[in-house]
Amino acid sequence: MSAPWSQRLLDSPTRRLMLIGLLVLLLMIPASMIRDVVTEREARRDAAVADITAKWGGEQQLTGPILRVPYTRQVIAQDDKGKAITRRESGVGYFLPKRLAIRAELTTERRKRGLFEVPVYVAAMHLSGAFEKPDLASWGVAPEDIDWPRAELLIGLTEPRSLRADAALAWAGQPLALKPSTGQSGSWAAPGIHAALGPAIAESLATSDPAALTAFTLDLTLNGAQALHFAPTAEETTVQLMSDWPHPSFQGQWLPGRREVVDGRDTAQWSVSHLGRNYPQRWRESSEIAETVQGTRFGMSLATPLDLYALADRSTKYALLTLVFTFAVIWLLEVLSGQRVHPIQYGFVGAALCLFGLLQLSFAEHFGFNAAFAVAAGSVLVLVTVYSHGVLKSTTRALAVGGVLGGIYAYLFVILRAEDYALLGGSLALLAGLALAMFVTRRVDWFATDAVASSASGVATAIK
Repeated sequence: MSAPWSQRLLDSPTRRLMLIGLLVLLLMIPASMIRDVVTEREARRDAAVADITAKWGGEQQLTGPILRVPYTRQVIAQDDKGKAITRRESGVGYFLPKRLAIRAELTTERRKRGLFEVPVYVAAMHLSGAFEKPDLASWGVAPEDIDWPRAELLIGLTEPRSLRADAALAWAGQPLALKPSTGQSGSWAAPGIHAALGPAIAESLATSDPAALTAFTLDLTLNGAQALHFAPTAEETTVQLMSDWPHPSFQGQWLPGRREVVDGRDTAQWSVSHLGRNYPQRWRESSEIAETVQGTRFGMSLATPLDLYALADRSTKYALLTLVFTFAVIWLLEVLSGQRVHPIQYGFVGAALCLFGLLQLSFAEHFGFNAAFAVAAGSVLVLVTVYSHGVLKSTTRALAVGGVLGGIYAYLFVILRAEDYALLGGSLALLAGLALAMFVTRRVDWFATDAVASSASGVATAIK
């Protein structure tokens, strides 16, 4: 009588290897489900962050100040009969300052919502600079057609609602009253604040020397979260940004030219010339240029060195690597020792390995990444090692499995922390594992092993 098909399948090491490969693919299903859990928890974190920033203030970008000057001009056109006629056309000109210096100081803290937290800040900013007298003659605008009394300064802010009450603006030494929004007229409809120059200042500006510069100062204190950016709205824009955040990340189209850390406070300095921008110092009503100005930015974000959910997601991507290495070690010990392991026992080991990602994420939300990784890896390592001792019937073999799994987790920890070298590290780990397997089994006669297994199966059947 021939042996049952299930026994013949399990007798051959080659067939068992194929069955183990199928089991690895099946175990990737719970691994992918753990990735879904990571995504769901990350979405909850994002919702908590959105709730905090909705009440405190989110990412801020400061744009301006920009001088907005209405005007009318005479335009020669043709009527329906082709006769030349003269009509008046209204327009608006936007003018950027000659120079702008910004000094900002960030005081940071962490706000929590349940298990989740977000870095927030209070930014105290002092702006100073100067405007040239706007030149509208090249646009065909006569001096008497410039509507100086309606001229105003625009300051764009991403979330002006987070401004504190101590904002103050002075033009040529005279205080100006700030008003909400940027006027919401014309193409410049971005959120922010504005200030009308008023008749007296407008008169002095109209009669001033074209070569003269008019100075201004602006003090703002606002709440924000995660990032603070600036737009280069001057011929020469300089920014000095000081922060007590330990992990600043500089972003945008320009990086700081100088940076230093003194007494735990980071100071970064930018100097941006208008020659490096893709918009001019002045323009007429144009939504495209307005969008371009608001789109240019540079500044700093309050980066967190370890994003728990990004690390948890990356660790689940290495679940296949962990399964393959651990199963390969157990299978090699099978072949070399003759102690057989049932696929169900492989399944229990695989379930423990898949559980690592869920444990690591659960502990990380409470104790941080390093402690969570150590607890999760240690728990799975002890569980697999003890179980391997019962399955392989040998302390030495069980320690071999535990040693390889411990090495995998140690290597995984290094790879997760060194993101730039993750691909290189994973590739080298696969190469090293393959080389070790080839070295250990280089003298194994696989044909003889399968033949012995088949013969043993036949003998067992005959005895029955």
